[in-house]
Amino acid sequence: MTATIVTQPRRLALRHGWIVPGVALAVYANAIAADNGLGLTPVLLFGIVPHLTVLIGIGEPHERGQLAPRAVPPFNAMHHPALPLALLGVAAAGILPTFWLVGALAWLGHVAVDRGLGDGMRMTNGWRRRGMGLR
Repeated sequence: MTATIVTQPRRLALRHGWIVPGVALAVYANAIAADNGLGLTPVLLFGIVPHLTVLIGIGEPHERGQLAPRAVPPFNAMHHPALPLALLGVAAAGILPTFWLVGALAWLGHVAVDRGLGDGMRMTNGWRRRGMGLR
């Protein structure tokens, strides 16, 4: 006799709802950048930099899927929506150039997509947080 493996169909979780507005923010940031002749630089820069904080943990022991504990505070700061929202407010008020407006939108899009993919905030021990629709 052969064993039959039954797999459950994959289901969308509540957290997946964050992906659509995240991508929309990135697309909107790209459109503003194109209209103002900024190119992809601010979109790519602010879309990638939040994850560079993991480099702070190089050399510190941690398990696969766990963020090195010393990298958690800067990682969480870069993945909390307060900083990009504050930058967005200042840039939208015209205090900062359009480059920063585009960057804030791309950064906020990054935060939203990460939440949708389940890779948002971390606990102090470096493991992913659960809650806020992130299951």
